Amino acid sequence: MPLINLNTFEELGELANKHEWLLLDFWAPWCAPCKVMNPVLEKFSELNPDNAVIKVDVDQKHEIAAKFGVRAIPTLVLLRRDQFMGQETGSRSLNDLNRWIDGLKQKVSHLA
Repeated sequence: MPLINLNTFEELGELANKHEWLLLDFWAPWCAPCKVMNPVLEKFSELNPDNAVIKVDVDQKHEIAAKFGVRAIPTLVLLRRDQFMGQETGSRSLNDLNRWIDGLKQKVSHLA
C-alpha cells in the first residue's frame, strides 16, 4: 500500500474505518531525520499492507499535529482504528520500527 498524505482530520476517521492499524508519520520537508525515515516507511508499508502509513506534514497540518501533542519530528503514532496505541519520536531502522509496532500489537492481543 502506498504512503497516504493526510489532508484533514476527518480523513483520518475514514481511514480508520478501512484499516485496523494506522501508522502516522509527523514530518516536515526541511527535517533531515524525516527524510531518512521516508524510505524506511515506504519499505514498511510495502511489507505490511495491513497497516495504513499516513504522512502528516506538520508545517501544513499543524492543527492535526497539535491534536496528537507532537512537539518534535519525526514522530510516529500508532492507532488501532481510532484508539491511540503508542507514540515515538526520532528516526529508526526498519527492524526497530517493526519491533516497536509488534510490541504494541502484542500488548493488545494479551489484553483481548
